[in-house]
Amino acid sequence: MKINIQTHDDGATVALIGEFDTLATTEMSDHLNEIVALTDRPVTVDCSELEYISSSGLRFFMQLKRNSEQHGGAVTITHLREDVKEIFRLSGFCNLFDIE
Repeated sequence: MKINIQTHDDGATVALIGEFDTLATTEMSDHLNEIVALTDRPVTVDCSELEYISSSGLRFFMQLKRNSEQHGGAVTITHLREDVKEIFRLSGFCNLFDIE
């Protein structure tokens, strides 16, 4: 799993690349703090190259949403692949997030 974080004046874009499984979640702990620091602004999570997500990866999205709401920011998820979007739909996450 790779993550690319780009900040800009009106927020940040986080690109997730690869498989977001339990192992990737532990590896992302360093990046999570960096992303959470941005949650006072709009954060766009680009999932165009996200191939798989486990329950641990879904938990990351919940943490990001919670932190964003606490700090007055917003999270938008973009470019979900159909198989990953199905996981979001089955878990009810499509109702929790702004998905484009």
